[in-house]
Amino acid sequence: MIVKAISHKSTKKSSIKKLINYVFNPEKINDSQKGREPLIVKQFIPSYDKEKWADAFKKNDSTRTFEHTKRTVLRHEIISFAPESSKYLTREKLKTLAKYYLKHRSPYSMGVATVHFEKSPHIHFIISGVSIEGNSTRISRNEFKAFKIKLQEFQQERFPELSHSIVQHSKKKVSNSN
Repeated sequence: MIVKAISHKSTKKSSIKKLINYVFNPEKINDSQKGREPLIVKQFIPSYDKEKWADAFKKNDSTRTFEHTKRTVLRHEIISFAPESSKYLTREKLKTLAKYYLKHRSPYSMGVATVHFEKSPHIHFIISGVSIEGNSTRISRNEFKAFKIKLQEFQQERFPELSHSIVQHSKKKVSNSN
């Protein structure tokens, strides 16, 4: 599986709502082909009301213990799978992977996840930039790489049928410079 991470720095409620509305767009989270209901996984998030989520993320960011201008308010992270794995990605497997991700990526952060069922199912996460105690949840590139390896090991152990989605996270990137 491939994990992509995007940082969002705006504290404006309108920006937070824009991200939530994109991730939870009914056209993306409803699986009309297989008739699957939307899947929502939450961690430290109240209710299922998107308006309340925006308020909760904003309030949580205001508890931050260290202020600076380049802070990350929200993290938008995505897990993508190989198209060959799609037929094996059941609702329960996607839910298990989303719960594992939230629990191990940022165990004390507010987070919410859902699945987009476009061409190939992929999981979107919105994770607060600070923990529920107000501490930054930033991790280094090496820590993120180690997390991705741990996530993939979990996937291989629990769902070996998703073998098409194995990525060599431990390999170094090849540079094309002359």
